[in-house]
Formats: sequence, structure tokens, C-alpha cells
Amino acid sequence: MFKKKSRTFVDKKGYPRYSNTKKAVHRAVAEKKIGRPLRKHEVVHHRNGNKKNFRKKNVFVMSRSYHSKIHRKMRKSKPRTKRRY
Repeated sequence: MFKKKSRTFVDKKGYPRYSNTKKAVHRAVAEKKIGRPLRKHEVVHHRNGNKKNFRKKNVFVMSRSYHSKIHRKMRKSKPRTKRRY
């Protein structure tokens, strides 16, 4: 039996969503990966930072607070470039 491919579109924030349900693809993939629906305090983190890469090995479920910590740490560790005017 073949599954019908769902059509997707990219929302304003750059995340692919299913056209029929408007659900974010990365959230659906993460739910399938962990075997249950996401809870309200959980978010999906993209390991490589690419919103359009929603492979199982690239998405991780974590708490909103831990996700914020990761991104704060990433921002601090990025080298700043000099602006040229």
C-alpha cells in the first residue's frame, strides 16, 4: 500500500507545514519519533539549525527552557564580525 504524499508550504517563520492540516512537519516527525504527541512545554530543536531539514536524526524534543539555554549558549559562542560601512 502506498501513502499519498502530503503537500507542504513554508510559513512566515520558514517552517514547512502540511497544507491539509497546517501542522508543522518537524513537529509531526518528532511526535512519530518519540511515539506520542508533544506536550505543551516541549519544543523541537533542529540539530543543524536548518528549519527545512526535518529528518528524524536532526530533530530533538526538549523543554522550552532547555531549548532557550542552548540557543543562548550558541549566540554567546558565535564570533562577532566587524561591520564595514
